[in-house]
Amino acid sequence: MKIPVFLSLLMAGATLVHANPEIATIIDQEYGAATAEGVVLLQSPASPSDPTQWSVYARDPFRPGELVRATISAEKSGWAPKVSGAGTKLLSRVPPQVIAFNRIRFRSSDVLKIAQQNAVLAKVNFVSAAYQLAANATTGAPEWGLGLNGTDGREVGFIVISAETGAVIHQQWNNGLASYGPEPVSPPASKGEKAADDVKRAARRAWEWTGDTGLEVGHFFKRLFKSGN
Repeated sequence: MKIPVFLSLLMAGATLVHANPEIATIIDQEYGAATAEGVVLLQSPASPSDPTQWSVYARDPFRPGELVRATISAEKSGWAPKVSGAGTKLLSRVPPQVIAFNRIRFRSSDVLKIAQQNAVLAKVNFVSAAYQLAANATTGAPEWGLGLNGTDGREVGFIVISAETGAVIHQQWNNGLASYGPEPVSPPASKGEKAADDVKRAARRAWEWTGDTGLEVGHFFKRLFKSGN
């Protein structure tokens, strides 16, 4: 049965230090490449440091078009897995490409440091980060998307970082700073403001795989993007 199999796959990762690229290695070693090559998304709830819980979404190797999901949580004895769903409705949108774990060079702890450095440049303070790891729809390169939260738990910034090179691909902040590289820049002139805002919205929404994500950033969008009326 598909759920027990996926549960067993994740139990094999109980010795992991961090559930970044190693999770696919353990799955491959214990159960073959079919499931290891089918992971499309890793997500974690907001955490002040390296995540201690991950949700793993993978293509069901036995039922095309369906996904399997499990949650792994860090405990003293290692990672504890828990089945948390299967079927066609786990995600409102499914990442179109699987994650190439062998291309990951920057872990969650690495990209948190990069996010902190860029937040300083943008003059924004955040106290926790929610992580997502997915493949770029065009290039297939693994990328981290971090939702950065302030003391009130609301998102104050969002940053996309290449898991392969550590380069900052996109960043946007609730003080209006946004860019497509490592350096924040000033908001565009009013002449191109609408087009720029559309790009910002698209870049953020590209990482909204679940309905919950959209709810969490709703207030952030209202602050960052002004109505055209």
